[in-house]
Amino acid sequence: MKRAPGSRPPRSGSPRSSGPGRRPGGDAVPDAGRPREADLLWELWNLQALMPDADREDLLAIQRRQQEHLAREREALAGLWTGDKGLLAPGHRFLAANADLKAGLVLSLHQGPYQLLAEPFLHEGVDTSILLNSRAMASFQEGTAAMTGHLGLRGRLEWIPVGGGGFVRKLIRRVREGRPVLVYLDGNTGAQGMAATRRRGLRYRLPGREIRLRTGLAKLVCRLGCPVHRVSLHWDQAGGLVWRRDPTVHWGRGDDPAVVTRFLFDWCFSQIMTRPDQWQYWAMLRESSSCFSFSELADPRMPAGLRSDFKRAFATCLERSPATVKLILEKSVQVWPGDVLADLSEDRFYPAAGLRDGDLDPLRSGTPSLAELQDMHGEVWVRFHGLRLCLLGMARLGG
Repeated sequence: MKRAPGSRPPRSGSPRSSGPGRRPGGDAVPDAGRPREADLLWELWNLQALMPDADREDLLAIQRRQQEHLAREREALAGLWTGDKGLLAPGHRFLAANADLKAGLVLSLHQGPYQLLAEPFLHEGVDTSILLNSRAMASFQEGTAAMTGHLGLRGRLEWIPVGGGGFVRKLIRRVREGRPVLVYLDGNTGAQGMAATRRRGLRYRLPGREIRLRTGLAKLVCRLGCPVHRVSLHWDQAGGLVWRRDPTVHWGRGDDPAVVTRFLFDWCFSQIMTRPDQWQYWAMLRESSSCFSFSELADPRMPAGLRSDFKRAFATCLERSPATVKLILEKSVQVWPGDVLADLSEDRFYPAAGLRDGDLDPLRSGTPSLAELQDMHGEVWVRFHGLRLCLLGMARLGG
């Protein structure tokens, strides 16, 4: 649908569409009303990667503050379209006081009004490049181009999509020309997406979970030997916009990209953990979690010999005493979108193999017998899914 000339473009939806309140393939948890318990468990699990001791109230408090920050941001960005440029002044002062940022790699993250990162450079007439993946560029480019034109910025903005033809050569050329190249470090993806990150990424331990990290940027940094600036934006308690930099760092060809990657993400997550309510790319934690790699999903829980013995015992109970033997669920278990069977008690994940979340409701609310489960789901379901829940350590047989 065409918009009227001069109307505002849609805002970037890619990083903004993620938060502790998002499920992959699901709807956002509403700000008002009672969110579904399954949604809250999923979001809390994601939050516990950074804060293992976080509880439901911690999650809800963060979500409330997120809504407050987003409302403030919408109001401030809307003001730019009506001529109120007060929001931009802190960035202009920041760059004037830190002129060395105009050359090298400028690393940041999806925190606060992160879309404004390029504005001070363009305001001063500095041609600036942004490195990002193609999906993010598709949602980011139109709105950014419209805002740039509306503000009459003098510098030119260039997009360098990861995986695009010659993108590495272009990035190297821009750095060697002495131009700033902006990178959102927490994107943590490449041309082959998050599946490749989980498959080949560097293992990185957060307080509550292991994730995988891309090392390609660190390899480039070591090859180029250019200055690496770390810059972040956030809202203060009074509603003011704060620009902050940490000391510039340099690496060379003799440095280990794995060490460099860990150093940079240590900085990134220190920013996130300080202001979790202002981070806007929570999906990265889920999508880069090691537990979702294929090898982890397929990991068996019981040695082969014991599995054979238990299968025989299960079959005997099903044939001889189905009315008295009960299937008892011992873990917090859910089936998530994408055919994932989640053991939330042990933070382990497996293919759901056709099991539906609703199938588990009788086990959550009681201790049905094998015969009762056959009446509900059929004998084939009990022989496969009932047995499998036991083999995976999520359920047991009892009298």
